[in-house]
Amino acid sequence: MIKSKYYKVHEFVPKSFYEEYGEKAWRFVPIAMIETADTLKERFPLGTITINNYFWGGNREWSGIRTPSSPYYSETSMHSFGAIDSVYSHYTAEEVRNDIICNPHLYPHVKGLELGVSWVHTDFRNEIDLILFTA
Repeated sequence: MIKSKYYKVHEFVPKSFYEEYGEKAWRFVPIAMIETADTLKERFPLGTITINNYFWGGNREWSGIRTPSSPYYSETSMHSFGAIDSVYSHYTAEEVRNDIICNPHLYPHVKGLELGVSWVHTDFRNEIDLILFTA
């Protein structure tokens, strides 16, 4: 089973998955999510990169995989299949998005990138080229 070098599984899955499966919840996290999150941490090493932080008492639970119990759930949302909304303490979302756009060889799994938001949405849709979109 592949695990992240820098993140715990509860940062990718909702609280209910973590409570039910614990470390076995890694089986639900696509390799593309893990590899992309690790690459982003290596490219942006200062400070924290927050995905889900409910484990530490934070309010982010639905920034990785979303299930039907999520208030933000949509069966066609890329979060239903594996997407990441991340917030950076030492970098702007624009800086991170620009790095992804300018270095696609470093982010081969990222095929969806949301523009115009204060977080970094990356998803792993079945596309050949990177799709830039606004919500």
